[in-house]
Amino acid sequence: MLLRSVTTHVKEQNWTAIIIDFFIVVVGVFIGIQVANWNESRTDKIRATGYLERIAKNLETDTQNFNNRIAFWSTVSGFGFAALNYAESGEKGKLSDWEVLLSFFQASQLAEFLAAKSTYNEISSAGELGLIGNEEIRNKISTYYTGSDNWILSDKPLYREHIRGYIPILIQKYIWTNCYKTNTNLQQSMFDCEPPVPQEQIVDLLVEISRDKMLIRELRYWMSTMQVATLIGNNQLSNGNELYDMIKTELQANNK
Repeated sequence: MLLRSVTTHVKEQNWTAIIIDFFIVVVGVFIGIQVANWNESRTDKIRATGYLERIAKNLETDTQNFNNRIAFWSTVSGFGFAALNYAESGEKGKLSDWEVLLSFFQASQLAEFLAAKSTYNEISSAGELGLIGNEEIRNKISTYYTGSDNWILSDKPLYREHIRGYIPILIQKYIWTNCYKTNTNLQQSMFDCEPPVPQEQIVDLLVEISRDKMLIRELRYWMSTMQVATLIGNNQLSNGNELYDMIKTELQANNK
């Protein structure tokens, strides 16, 4: 209809009407573009909010897992340092021979930390990290997930394979049944248990293990790795909590 009106005005050389028609067309196009841009901006904001909400939930999972792992690494380190003390000094402290042998085995336990990063991976692969308008939060997200990929948090030590090659499988089976458990959330626990074999066999095993210099070096390295993993874990836990608070503040501001 507008085209017909323009055509008529051109034929009649009604320049005032032509100018008005042109103005109407320009304004209509401008308004259409603005509405489209507004809709796109609104859609992007909704998607960004959804991403932030999901990242916040991932961070809650990470916080729980980090606390669990750090506590577990501390327990493993306690066993490892007790075993190292015996290997390096021959001193058992208040431990029995069986408790020392059990310490060598339990020091080989591991609990990897793997960040809950499904949302971050989705954003990154889609190239949509830029949808999060707050640059500080955007940078903090990248820094956090880069740090959570540190290989030390999921290292598998040579010591683990080495010590389990020493200890007879029947003793290992006894340990798994009586000195260790894990729940449905994959949280591991280790606890005291009675010796399953005669004292002489335990002593012979301890002598053999303590003489293996390579094994002791591997245990020493593993204990060092546990300390570094704990430092990184605590740092990431702090970063994650800070990022979580920033996201929650941003979400509250967006909802106003």
